[in-house]
Amino acid sequence: MAEDEKERTTRDLAGILVPRILKAIIMGFIMGGEMLFLIAFPQIGGMLTQFFPGESTSISYFFLVFVGIEVAIHLLDGTIFPYVLSVARALISMYVLVVVTNGGMLTIPIPATPEIPIPSEMAVSFTIDFREVLGIFLMLSLISLVKNMLQAVDFLSKKAEEPVIPPELP
Repeated sequence: MAEDEKERTTRDLAGILVPRILKAIIMGFIMGGEMLFLIAFPQIGGMLTQFFPGESTSISYFFLVFVGIEVAIHLLDGTIFPYVLSVARALISMYVLVVVTNGGMLTIPIPATPEIPIPSEMAVSFTIDFREVLGIFLMLSLISLVKNMLQAVDFLSKKAEEPVIPPELP
């Protein structure tokens, strides 16, 4: 009898955990996991990372952290931790967005090619000033941060209102 109860609880636990793990893996892949594949292939990753001023390893670490946070959010559903992780994700995204874009001024050097002969003493670069767009993205991230904090407060207030029934002593 005790083995049946143990097997049933293990089955119940597996029935709860397996869909949650599958959902976490799928959502992690959707929310940025595919970028890890692009960076892993040298042909595609080399073209992608040449547009970012930082090293390619730091960008792949960012995506790895972002995917890890997304997986953890879906694994810990039903607790306060998804809200805390969402706030951390918003803060990390804001920081990385400012660092990667160099504060809204993105400069891409244009190298000399046989089609475009540029003298060696002459440096040509393409500069994009999008500080206003960066400000809008940061405001949206700030709204997301505040939304997650308010959801955390709402979650905790609902948990505080639930009645606590202590288990009966034998």
